Amino acid sequence: MKLDRLDIEILRILQEDARKSYVKIADQLQVTEGTVRFRIKKLLKDGVITRFLALIDPRKLGFQVTAVVMLKVDGPFIDDVFNKLIKLHESQHVFQSTGEYDIVSIVHTEDLQHLGKLINKIKSFKGVKNATFSVITRFVRVEPTLKL
Repeated sequence: MKLDRLDIEILRILQEDARKSYVKIADQLQVTEGTVRFRIKKLLKDGVITRFLALIDPRKLGFQVTAVVMLKVDGPFIDDVFNKLIKLHESQHVFQSTGEYDIVSIVHTEDLQHLGKLINKIKSFKGVKNATFSVITRFVRVEPTLKL
């Protein structure tokens, strides 16, 4: 999909503040509110914008431990393992990957004991051949926006 300068600018603004009104975006970009409304509607329809959401700090909600989960999975079971990981409330991101591991996931738990229970649960999923977990000790950069 080809985006023009106006689409890119609208996306930049929305990534910074998705609650900004169409009127304020229009004023900032010196276009009409109708133009902004039409462009955002098209970006949604085309799947460029998938949803509007609030970014939440997991630590503020009591999830003090973040870990990377890396799994080797028997091929026929990969979709089952994906579905089980997706359903875990501790799981924030789930990726299929190439290389040594088939699945990489980011999870948040209340503490190390909670993580230990989660590790045992994930290791018990049918098809999981190997599971490696790495606790995140420091968030150096967490950037949910794209550089446009």
